Amino acid sequence: MRILNFKRLGYAFLCAIPLLCASPVALAEWVGNTDAGIRHDSNINNAQLANDIAGVSALSAGVSATGFFPLENGNSVSITGEAKGEAYNHYTGLNNVSLGAALGFRKKWGLGAYAPWTGVSLSSAHLNYANNIRNGWRHQLAFRGGKRVFERWDVRAEYMVERRTANTLPPDQPGISGDVFTQSSRALTLNAGYIWSDSLFFTFGSLLRHGDVVASTSETTKIIYASKAIAMDPVFGPHFYAYRMNGATYGLNVDMNFAVTPSSMLSASISRQLTHTEGDNNYAKSVQMVSWNYNF
Repeated sequence: MRILNFKRLGYAFLCAIPLLCASPVALAEWVGNTDAGIRHDSNINNAQLANDIAGVSALSAGVSATGFFPLENGNSVSITGEAKGEAYNHYTGLNNVSLGAALGFRKKWGLGAYAPWTGVSLSSAHLNYANNIRNGWRHQLAFRGGKRVFERWDVRAEYMVERRTANTLPPDQPGISGDVFTQSSRALTLNAGYIWSDSLFFTFGSLLRHGDVVASTSETTKIIYASKAIAMDPVFGPHFYAYRMNGATYGLNVDMNFAVTPSSMLSASISRQLTHTEGDNNYAKSVQMVSWNYNF
């Protein structure tokens, strides 16, 4: 049984935008944002065997605009539209662009800097890859909250439900689906932020994710028996296949953010993730990223 009907949520999302923009509270504060970064993923294809692991770097860039609509009692609604792109130094079939939009609501439960807040957001984006077997929609519903606990520390949590859609590929194994890139997952993140100075702050985070994972690797009997869907994946070579399995991912990350000017920020992050899947097809990866962000 589906808990969430993303199609209906998407229709509600699209209908809410023009209604909000036409309302008396439509005197929004609009903020533009652009960012660029370089990222290295030590295991982009989520492989277990050392001979199959593909490490790769990518350049990314994006631009977005967000309107904040103030409501009563410190509450607010936000609307965001964004465009992003990624280009990889190898495996160019992963190069992609996306167009998306998000609708969010935020409530502050009291006055002052130490008052807790909660929020909910619904977002959708269409992803287009150079190799179109991964093309499709990404829908996310997120619930989040946070609170400053000391003068320099704040904590926040987020629970996200995600649904990815993609075209069904021809099955590679009899009786096993070829719908390998259609995925559903749930993720919980916990973060603590520390303000070092007026221009420097750190974030320490953890991740717990359950749901579908896709590993592109060479064929083994063990991974075939654990897979819900299998299809050829030409992005990584003629002998690679994509396998969709149930998995649990555990991750830790550290981010450093430095305000270069009042409108721009330089960030560096590192994360480590371990994934355990059915059939003991486990894998690990590290991701490092440096990015620059500018608000206007």
